[in-house]
This record gives sequence, C-alpha cells and structure tokens, in this order.
Amino acid sequence: MSKLTRITASVLVAGAAAALVGGIGAGSAQAETHVRHYSGYDAEWACNADKAAMGSVPGAVVLCDRLNRGRYRLSVVPNQEIPLHLLTLMVTGSFDGVS
Repeated sequence: MSKLTRITASVLVAGAAAALVGGIGAGSAQAETHVRHYSGYDAEWACNADKAAMGSVPGAVVLCDRLNRGRYRLSVVPNQEIPLHLLTLMVTGSFDGVS
C-alpha cells in the first residue's frame, strides 16, 4: 500500500468517524471560511505570508490549501471540521496538499 493510499484511507476513515459522532446534519464543512484565493507566480508564498500575518485563531486552524493547477486558498477551519475539510478536498479532486 503506497503512502498516498494510506493517507487517503486514514482521512476517509476519520471523516466517516466524524460524521458518525457528530451526526449527519451536524459537522458539515459550512463553518469553514475561505478567506482568499491565490494563483500565478509566488501564489504559495503569498498564501503563507497571509497565513502568518493572520496568526492563530482560537479553536481553528489557518490552512493554505494547495489546489489543482498551482492555485492556493487561505482557509480558516474549526478544529472539529478538519477531517471533513480534507475529505471534501479529496472527494472533489481538488486536493493537492496542505502547506
């Protein structure tokens, strides 16, 4: 089993467990906030600079999602929504990593 397959499987299991524990309606990824999108030259650098400038957010994580085709998205995701956030990215096929 490759490393990517194991990571994908563990995220899927974590997402399913979060859905079961939180209930079907509760725990949807609608609580996350997409602050800004980045593309083009130095998109990763700009996203990480804004992430550092934003600082910590109580009860949440600030992420730079690396989407397909070199695009990035700055997101604020509550701690309980992280597995669903990653699962949504993988299911839609837009997940290319988190920096």
